[in-house]
Amino acid sequence: MSHNLVEYAISESKTLTVKTISYLSRERNYIDRVLKQYLNEIEKPFLVNQVAYCLHELAGNANRANAKRVYFDERGLDISSSQDYIQGLTTFRQDTFSQIDKFHAKQKAAGLYIKIDFQLRDESLRIRVRNNTPLTNEERDRIHQKFETNKKYTNIPEAYNALEDYSEGAGLGLVMILQLLNNLGFGEDALHVDTNGKETIATLYLNAEDELYNLALNNY
Repeated sequence: MSHNLVEYAISESKTLTVKTISYLSRERNYIDRVLKQYLNEIEKPFLVNQVAYCLHELAGNANRANAKRVYFDERGLDISSSQDYIQGLTTFRQDTFSQIDKFHAKQKAAGLYIKIDFQLRDESLRIRVRNNTPLTNEERDRIHQKFETNKKYTNIPEAYNALEDYSEGAGLGLVMILQLLNNLGFGEDALHVDTNGKETIATLYLNAEDELYNLALNNY
């Protein structure tokens, strides 16, 4: 994707979509360049590290969700079954991390993808991370737990102790994002995770009207 194409999407308020199968350093570096171009365009480059962290965490979650489908299918486990879900997670992280290329090939063969949408409108940036595996009830419950737990804790160490999940490797990621967005002054609607039955969609919405956001801009 060229620099000019990103400029066109920005100037015409079009949605720019980046599609990938895996999410390793090459993909992260590319997304960093696209994100930086968006933030530079609206004169907010000081947010690039924070927003990149959030975006990479969400895309990493999408990649893990796709890998889980392949892994559970390979082992003959039903991912929608709570019992099978717990059983599969006990070995999922170790097995997939040690065979990354194999599972990326299987994800590609299965038609699984990650799509990252960028849209800029009225100096508010919306980023959606989509993967074509809908949330299971177990996954939705775990995400809901993280959102609820975030409301109870005011610092990362406390939240870490309450939520760390070594089996999936994503126990604290969503809470870190929520805490970071709170510290930047974005409202509760800045992050939303749901499914439409075909895709899981994580939406990061950075509203230019948020109070601390404007304060950061004025002090930059």
